[in-house]
Amino acid sequence: MTSKAKPTSSKSVLRWPWLKKRNVDRVPGEQPEDRPEVPTQPMIDALDRGTDAGCSQSLSIGVASNAATPWSSEERQLEHPTSSGLEIAQATVSSAGASSSFFPNASNLVVKSLQINAHQHESNSNNPGWERLLQNTAPNALHDSEYRFDPPKCDEDTRVEVTGELMGWIQDRDSPQRLLCMTGAAGSGKSALQQTVAEECSGKGILASTFFFSSTDPTRNTVSAVIPTIAYQLGSNNPTLREAISAAVIKDPLIFKKSLKTQMKTLVISPFENLSRAISEAELAALPYAIFIDGLDECTNEQRQVELLETIDDCFLQNGALPFRIFIASRPEWAIRSALEVTGYLHHKTYHIQLSDQYDASGDIRRSLSRRLRELGRRSGDPRAQSPSWPSEEDIETLVVNASGQFIYAATVIKFVSERRSSPVDRLRAVITWTPEDRAQPFAALDLLYTNIVSAAKEAYEAAHPEQDFLLLLRVYELLGRGRCTVTRFAPSTVNQILDLEDNAHRWLISDLRSLVTTVDFRGNAISPWPVKLLEFYHKSFIDFLESASRSNSLFVPESRVFEFVTESCIRALDRDDSSASYSVNVFICYFLVGPLADDGSGSPLLEAISHRLPEATKRWEKVEKCVSEESERYQLANPRLFSSLFRTVFAGWLAYLSHALLEHENLDQETYRRIQTSYDKWEQISRSLRKN
Repeated sequence: MTSKAKPTSSKSVLRWPWLKKRNVDRVPGEQPEDRPEVPTQPMIDALDRGTDAGCSQSLSIGVASNAATPWSSEERQLEHPTSSGLEIAQATVSSAGASSSFFPNASNLVVKSLQINAHQHESNSNNPGWERLLQNTAPNALHDSEYRFDPPKCDEDTRVEVTGELMGWIQDRDSPQRLLCMTGAAGSGKSALQQTVAEECSGKGILASTFFFSSTDPTRNTVSAVIPTIAYQLGSNNPTLREAISAAVIKDPLIFKKSLKTQMKTLVISPFENLSRAISEAELAALPYAIFIDGLDECTNEQRQVELLETIDDCFLQNGALPFRIFIASRPEWAIRSALEVTGYLHHKTYHIQLSDQYDASGDIRRSLSRRLRELGRRSGDPRAQSPSWPSEEDIETLVVNASGQFIYAATVIKFVSERRSSPVDRLRAVITWTPEDRAQPFAALDLLYTNIVSAAKEAYEAAHPEQDFLLLLRVYELLGRGRCTVTRFAPSTVNQILDLEDNAHRWLISDLRSLVTTVDFRGNAISPWPVKLLEFYHKSFIDFLESASRSNSLFVPESRVFEFVTESCIRALDRDDSSASYSVNVFICYFLVGPLADDGSGSPLLEAISHRLPEATKRWEKVEKCVSEESERYQLANPRLFSSLFRTVFAGWLAYLSHALLEHENLDQETYRRIQTSYDKWEQISRSLRKN
């Protein structure tokens, strides 16, 4: 039906649906009758000025001619006057009245379906419960996290049988076993399977949450963030759950310091049970229900692994009303192995896939290696690599046998061969010649591969840097970069300064280790709030290799030697007059040299190394105090909210340091003794104040 032309005016003609009874008998497509009622002048002026008149905005704007168009069902969103949204069905603005509007130069502008919703776009600052939840999550643990860019996944037409079994179990919601545990040796492809199946579930709309543990990432190598991260993902999928979870956090702000079981019941179970009572069975069945937890063995504390498994048992498996199906992947370490064995509490409740025993991955590894190597050959400038006969079937079979079912072996070979500085033909030949003599050792082939890569890198590096110890430096970057025995991870750039090395020393060190180690961006933490580059070791099995004397043999460097070397470097750094390195020196002195002294325990390689050098360090107590004071000041300015809780350990260590200085040097002159005692009293007062807060 052709609409009548609307007269223009210097003010917008607005139609408000609730001011006139809706014509429910109107023929579809028929123009609604004119409505003389208009909003009050203040509201019109507010809209013309571009203000929100007390509401948040959600605009849908269409530009049309002067002829009005019929309302569609979408344009009539509000069915009742009590709806929370406001809809401006149509507003034709003339050029004369547009000078102070949203679009000052527009002519014949038609605004359709303007929805103003005060609640739809609330910021986190208006939702303190949700904001507090976000502060306790681990974004890096999500399956689609940017930190896990290009995560391991199954190649096309590989692992088809096992992925089919996994998806079949997840989608069989009538199965009585609602927990699936997939165990397998290091490098057997567990994480790749989790990632692949998680992405498939996401595409089907049934993925509720994911959490990928990583022993090298302090944001996701403990259980503390698991339940908040699960709750965040569940709340993101459902606004009602989000509000309930936020309310629970507001009601109990200390919920994140409570047991995992209490967190799970408060943040997940209770909100979901309340939701299930408020919606129909069909709506409940349509909610995402698949929960993925990968790499449980990479959680740093075995007792916390047990606690998480027991929490899942108590809160999910013993509650038949919940729709969730949980998929956990892990190496068969003690926590999960003891729970799944015949006498374990999860044995009869779990669908258990023993990946290394139940599936022969040789065929999948063969297909993956063949495809990847031929792709490398096509991109190579070496005519030998572009030949259809490369790689030969014999070469592929040798690699498959050496892999012993470990996808990590195949992944490491591909990374090694893809080094652009050499021909893939030559690199592959080097790999093929590294055939282990004793196949009885489960990681013999992998260890031999690591040994040869590291040995070659060592030879090349030390030829260019004869004054440096390659293996020692590699272990320094590895231990300090992972935060082993320290309260923070140290960036390579900071390590370089404390060791008095060139700025890019770490890049030279790993230039021939790119198949095993890379650099990644780290957005920072409370101690280092700005983005930095960290070294990332691709595979946990490589770290295991470096830490095992029986596996790495002549390449092994004990932790004690690393910490002795770094402690010596800290003392030398105190004597250097280098203002450009002052930040790095402060950080190392506080978190490496001083902080560990707060630990009363014994047997720590770091504490032993510091104790050996403590008499030398205490002679430089004034310089150490300057480092502590400057870092304390910087930290308090950068993050006052976390200062009290996170810097407390440094203060405790500093007091132990001063006590040692007083006890060890009884022959100090009275003036020096008095000054150290005064310093102790000052910092003890500060520390006492922090403990009260």
